[in-house]
Amino acid sequence: MKTAPSWRIVQRPEGMTSRYTAVVVDGGGLPHLPLTIFYHEVQHYLASGTARTYLNTLLPFFAYLASDAWRAHRQDRWESEPETVRQAVRDYLVEQLHCKARHKNTYQLITLTAKSPSTVRVFLSSLKQFYHVARRLKWYPHAHPLIDPVNHLLQEIEIEEQRAAGQRPSMPQLSGVEDPKRQSPSDNYFKLVDDVWRPQPIDDPDLHVQLRQGFKLASYNLRDQIVVRMAYESGARIREILRLTIGDWRKRGAKQEAWTFSKGSHGRRVKAIRFSPETSRMLHSYVNTERAAFDLCHRRLNALDDAAPLFLSSRRNPYDYDSFKKHWYRLCQVVGIDLNIHGLRHWFVTQHMRLICEEAKSPGEVERGKEALVRYMAWRSPETLRAYEHHFQAADHAQIQDQLFVRLYERDKQSGSHATACSCASRQGRPVPCTRNNRRRPSGKCGCA
Repeated sequence: MKTAPSWRIVQRPEGMTSRYTAVVVDGGGLPHLPLTIFYHEVQHYLASGTARTYLNTLLPFFAYLASDAWRAHRQDRWESEPETVRQAVRDYLVEQLHCKARHKNTYQLITLTAKSPSTVRVFLSSLKQFYHVARRLKWYPHAHPLIDPVNHLLQEIEIEEQRAAGQRPSMPQLSGVEDPKRQSPSDNYFKLVDDVWRPQPIDDPDLHVQLRQGFKLASYNLRDQIVVRMAYESGARIREILRLTIGDWRKRGAKQEAWTFSKGSHGRRVKAIRFSPETSRMLHSYVNTERAAFDLCHRRLNALDDAAPLFLSSRRNPYDYDSFKKHWYRLCQVVGIDLNIHGLRHWFVTQHMRLICEEAKSPGEVERGKEALVRYMAWRSPETLRAYEHHFQAADHAQIQDQLFVRLYERDKQSGSHATACSCASRQGRPVPCTRNNRRRPSGKCGCA
């Protein structure tokens, strides 16, 4: 679902001093203080890109509360009592996000449909976080509306019993001291059925060729060509590329590598990304030509400070995600594909996995290749890689099955046997091959007649 045009995020103008980097404006053109403060609060403990995603998924819901006729008739607001908020959220999930909801015990089971967007899980997480902040800051005086009170109470009792028993603090699971930790039931009031995040592998080996062919048709300048190339060559997130500085590239020799941050590192440079020699040459050309033209002092690479942004907008500001996004979707339209920007990262991992499996000469080499990929991608959990492995297992099975089909029917051709159609099936418009137990009799009737 797209964000309602009347609810928007306004960035803080340059030169203005304020603790808030952005202000949320409601349908009446007035600042919405709770959402503005919420965004400011979550930026303290979430990566800036994640915080922005949380806010973006909340805007359509708040616009729905303000504009839906039934909600207005009931006078539903985000500050309403928990049961009212839950009903509004349930209706939003069903009517706007095309989910299915079913009441069970003390909570709701939410099932996604083919029309449901991929952001449902993020929306529920961000709304739950919003009410955490609202209750902590005394805006919302009621119980948390997105928490199942029964499961939450059971968790609180368990914690209190451990504290009363004087148990020592738990050691990390990796220490081997503790018994395996059993999974506690979720305290979410809205529980997603099969709530497991899965990457969407993109297995078209010629995707990068299509994108490069579309550069000219989409009137891509050198900067945007480099950003796209770096994304599918390095596997980095788009924000990790757009926020590179001259120093990030220079400290790795200003060649094929650059330092960048990772999700959850809060801007600290914790990993290196690598791209092709051709992209490196294009980057040198961009910095000394296109970028120099927009630089206030027209500086080339040798004269730029380490803190200077690597990519500049036409307005001489650091090039950001929102500015790039419209260029990306123009390229997709020209090429004729429907692909989220993050899909380039999935494409890189899929191709890298395929290359590891093709080039490895032993199971040990496959495992070492996977471990190297996990380190390069800076994944906090190896489980992420296993999600891609499931995709390859399914694809390999389909390929083996296709080979089986070819072998089965090759034998038919070699034996000279020709399948004939069962007459009773033909009469129903469903011709089927005759089998050993369903051969035509001399009378012309099949064995099932």
